[in-house]
Amino acid sequence: MKILKNLVIAVVAIFTSVTGLVVAAESQFVEGKDYKIVSYKGSEKPVVEEFFNYACGACFTTEQFVIRLKKNNPDLIVKPIPVELRKSWKIYVDAYYIGEKLGILDKSHSKVFDHIHVKKKHFKNKADMKAFFLELGVDEKAYDDVASSYWLNNEARKAKQYAFKRQITTTPSFLVNKMYKIDSKSLGNYDQIEKAIVELSGVNKKVVAAK
Repeated sequence: MKILKNLVIAVVAIFTSVTGLVVAAESQFVEGKDYKIVSYKGSEKPVVEEFFNYACGACFTTEQFVIRLKKNNPDLIVKPIPVELRKSWKIYVDAYYIGEKLGILDKSHSKVFDHIHVKKKHFKNKADMKAFFLELGVDEKAYDDVASSYWLNNEARKAKQYAFKRQITTTPSFLVNKMYKIDSKSLGNYDQIEKAIVELSGVNKKVVAAK
């Protein structure tokens, strides 16, 4: 049974990769210029992962694009992944996962961005971050439990490792179907970035096929 299970998993992985490569081959966008293949193991569903950090000014600017991307493409999974490209960014990775675990990410995500880039206030230490979350109405004990948990450190560690494996060196960076790293500079503007994400994800083809 174990051999059969592993065989099924391998077949699914191969099919997903081949399907993804076929979508890329049919795209108007050019490999090595507009995007780079960083893995041959794709996702089962159309997804774009946004590697970001709250301290990143370009990420703050890109947030409106991300909101638009979600609105324009409801069948596309848009998943933020906080990354620590600098030592001082670690606290903001924690802020993302704390908001997620406490179930207030819809509120905390935009609030952290505003706190840093609109109010010009950074988290100087963990006490600052705790005060911020308590102002959002979070229960103090619930916050302390998450902030001191193994889960939090593990999520931050996994995000850092994943970003390294997918060759993420700048923020924001977009990764489509866990395979295609978008070259935003080459594409030049948000309209082209969105077109590349949609085409490479194959999300429109999935929707048509479902109908």
